[in-house]
Amino acid sequence: MKNLIKKLGLAIRELCLKFQKSPLWSKIFFIVKNKSLLAYQKIRTANQKMVEHSQHRLENLIQRVSRNKELTLSFKATQIVLYVGVYIVLSALWHFIGGFLEDSKARDARMRPVSVVTAPVKLGEITVIQTALGTVTPRNTVTVHSQVSGILSKVFFKEGDLVQAGQLLAQIDPRPFEASLKQAEGTLSKDKALLSNAELDLKRYDTLLKQDSISHQVYATQKALVQQYKGNVLTDEGLVSGAKLQLEFAHITSPINGRIGLRLVDPGNLVQPNDTNGLFVITQLQPTTVLFSVPQDVIPSFKKFLQEPPPPEIISKSNDEESKVDGSALDAKPTEFAKHGRSRKQHDTTSTEITAKTAISNNSAPEKMVIPVESWNSDNKKKLATGFLESIDNQIDITTGTVKLRGIFANEEMTLFPNQFVNIRVVLDILSNVVVIPVPAVQRGTPGTFVYRLNVNNTVSVVPVKLGPVDGDNVQVVEGLAAGNIVVVDGTDKLRNGAKVIVGQASAPANAKGRWRDGQKQKPSDTQAKP
Repeated sequence: MKNLIKKLGLAIRELCLKFQKSPLWSKIFFIVKNKSLLAYQKIRTANQKMVEHSQHRLENLIQRVSRNKELTLSFKATQIVLYVGVYIVLSALWHFIGGFLEDSKARDARMRPVSVVTAPVKLGEITVIQTALGTVTPRNTVTVHSQVSGILSKVFFKEGDLVQAGQLLAQIDPRPFEASLKQAEGTLSKDKALLSNAELDLKRYDTLLKQDSISHQVYATQKALVQQYKGNVLTDEGLVSGAKLQLEFAHITSPINGRIGLRLVDPGNLVQPNDTNGLFVITQLQPTTVLFSVPQDVIPSFKKFLQEPPPPEIISKSNDEESKVDGSALDAKPTEFAKHGRSRKQHDTTSTEITAKTAISNNSAPEKMVIPVESWNSDNKKKLATGFLESIDNQIDITTGTVKLRGIFANEEMTLFPNQFVNIRVVLDILSNVVVIPVPAVQRGTPGTFVYRLNVNNTVSVVPVKLGPVDGDNVQVVEGLAAGNIVVVDGTDKLRNGAKVIVGQASAPANAKGRWRDGQKQKPSDTQAKP
């Protein structure tokens, strides 16, 4: 590459030298030089004449404005003032002409109808859902370590297997521990034999002592020897139990049910109790939990479901009072029992039911309300599992202003994997018969949150609205619209208040019948009445 650049440089240099030696070059240079000098002289002469012509007039104007007749302008100052004035005049003309052209284009654009797609405002249901980002956290995670030192001889599992509590997973070479056990058992047998012989001698000495054939010192010595041998036997039994325990530790079993991970140590390696990494890791999958955080502002929505039940003595008194109430009264006011914590919310995959009579008839403390928790994949297109809220943290994280919650899932289909990123949806409430509109209809600007409402004369109006919870593609409208209004959901980029529109084909069925404006029914026009 360097050689190529060098060759190109040399070729350009030779071309320039040839062109410079040519007689045509001197002629061209002489003509251009003379023409440039002539043009410069003409421009300079014209500039001097223009400045001299304007200097006297500018001096008179400045003297009148400043009321100082002795004030004069130099040639250079006159030149600067003149050029600045010319620049200002030309700029004003440019902006005036450009603004006029832009206004004419904008006027033409405003006069043309805009093609839009609309949707009717309806009454529907809104499920109040609190969304959050969660991480699948196993209920128990155990790193299995060796409790004895030795060579890892056998492994009885495959990486990724589901194991049960107590299942044999690996074995450390048991021969040293078996030898220690035999040695301890041999010492125990020896000391037991010595103890048995010493006890027989003690019996003989006891008979001889009664016959006054031996001294009391000999008898006491033999008795102490028997006690010594009993102590040796107890020590040997402890050594045997310790040897058996060491031999049992050589057989490594699973402490919990779960899935075993990748093997951290291969057979043939020396393992010790002080190894930092351990042998393998077991994580519990059924059930599993998901940790997620919610803003501190929504804590009251969860707190009412997690309140502790009243003490048993209060419930017993309430049951005595409620037993006097007629059964029809219980049916008429079930919400009062739920309000005072006497109801129990039972959740399944389809519905959540509150029963008040069960808690009263069983004469027992009610359980906490059950909050359904749904786990979705990362793109919110597939529901992975359904569980319930298990616990809430006891303090707010001051760095993020959030509080942690834990949801528990049965995970029967193994769709939740440890440390998996999931989207959490917590169902807090269901609002029925509320005004709902599509989310794309909502616009945000200077008026705040607003929508474009379609009028009967095919124009649109800007209507400020107050929004409620969002449920999928729909959002609740608290104020601003009524059922039957028609709002624009597509094509809002070029709209303004009072703009004419052409309704797209997708909205023809919605516009075929009566429209509503400001909550009152209006008659459809002839063009809109036809499908």
